[in-house]
Amino acid sequence: MPAMYRLLFQECDSEVLAIFAYSAYKRHKAETLDAIINETGEPATPHDLEMFYLTACTPSMRGMYIHQAQMLMQRLIHNSLEHREYQLERDFLTTKIGQQLENIQINQRRKRSWRGWAADVSGNLAVNFVTILVIAALLFGFQGLDNMLNHFGRDSGVLRK
Repeated sequence: MPAMYRLLFQECDSEVLAIFAYSAYKRHKAETLDAIINETGEPATPHDLEMFYLTACTPSMRGMYIHQAQMLMQRLIHNSLEHREYQLERDFLTTKIGQQLENIQINQRRKRSWRGWAADVSGNLAVNFVTILVIAALLFGFQGLDNMLNHFGRDSGVLRK
């Protein structure tokens, strides 16, 4: 196990964070080695590697690697949660909307048959008949109450005959 990984592992809260920090270190190392090759046209010397390692082992650089790892983990978690939220929302809408559309289609198919038509017509006729009965009961009920009060008033002498 590389020495830098051990240093990062000691400072990190979890092994996963240490792995991400170590990958940030390795990326920095690769970028540095590429920069040396671009500047000199030759691969890095052992002295260049030693200087890089001494610089990378400083507490501030290790802190930078850990900070980069934390940011990477936060982005990864955030993106994963956003993706999961999108999937759940899509599945929910697909399922709910699909069920509702299927229910509407079933109801429409029932109404297209002669039984559905007969059920609609009988339901409307029943509502109309009940409405007529309620209105008639109220009308004749009040008329009957008026007749009863008139008879009572005449019999008691309050009203003149």
